[in-house]
Amino acid sequence: MAKDGIYQRIRGALIGCAYGDAMGMPTEMMTRSTLHQAFPDGIKNFASSSKYDFFGRSFCAGTVTDDTINTLLVCDTIIENDGQFQTEAYIAKLQKWIKDNAAINPYIIGPSTAKALQAIQNGTSMQEAGKYGTTNGAVMKISPIGMIYDYRNAELFVDKVESLCLPTHHTNIAIAGACFAAGCVSYAVRNGESFQDMINAACSLMKEGMKRGNQLPCASLERRISAVKKRFETEANEAFNEDLENLFGTGMETIETIPAVYAVLTETNCMPAKTARLSANLSGDTDTIGAISTAIAGAFHPTFDKDEVNLLSKVNHIDFDEYASKLRPFVQ
Repeated sequence: MAKDGIYQRIRGALIGCAYGDAMGMPTEMMTRSTLHQAFPDGIKNFASSSKYDFFGRSFCAGTVTDDTINTLLVCDTIIENDGQFQTEAYIAKLQKWIKDNAAINPYIIGPSTAKALQAIQNGTSMQEAGKYGTTNGAVMKISPIGMIYDYRNAELFVDKVESLCLPTHHTNIAIAGACFAAGCVSYAVRNGESFQDMINAACSLMKEGMKRGNQLPCASLERRISAVKKRFETEANEAFNEDLENLFGTGMETIETIPAVYAVLTETNCMPAKTARLSANLSGDTDTIGAISTAIAGAFHPTFDKDEVNLLSKVNHIDFDEYASKLRPFVQ
């Protein structure tokens, strides 16, 4: 098929997810002091996990984690169901993956997802299993929804985001955060050129997402993003990491992850390689912040170093071109 602009941006989003994920893998869940011990000069290129690895993993440089694995499972679900995301099909695929990869899934599956899947296995309905999931496990895998569905058809778009969140993260904050990330990707894939227009579109969808799911009390995601925007417009760049980590947070909760993604994209002008490297040198959930933000940046600016893409493809056995070719016909 013709490799048009939309194809390139889908490919860029897929590469970006894996790129940011793998770049942030070695520092995942480290504190600032541990990160300095493990990588005194910071993360500048893909690196293997160190003796300080939070999970005790021994991953080689360029290895992805659950962010990319789940994103590709969502892609597979869409491809195998004629361009439509189906919740039950995704869960069946995820359960099979977990069964087939029992040796590594304790390092891969996030806490909300693991808890929800166990509940489903024990007979809990999907409508109930994810009603307390507030972490970033839905946001990290949402980019294929943005690739396929058009953000301008807001009701259908939020419906599809909610359907992905349903079994594991069916809460207002998780759905809202997923709407933001998917909205950014959807705008960028459709040849969007304005960063601010992308953020505005994503925030509009985010507000709709807050009306969905189990309504839990939480801080305002909209106000967090506004506060991040205001602070980074008025202070020097050298204060970026400290404020982001210590004031706004870079942990695995959606309320921290989405403002961090916004901040990173703003700081790097949505350039993929810069986005991934900045994310990797934060403390906290570096791989997930990197996967989400670099997927968006990759859709917005689908340009990567060829050797780095080849490394990601070889280490993780991912054919980015094949995925992009299969997804492109389904774009609405």
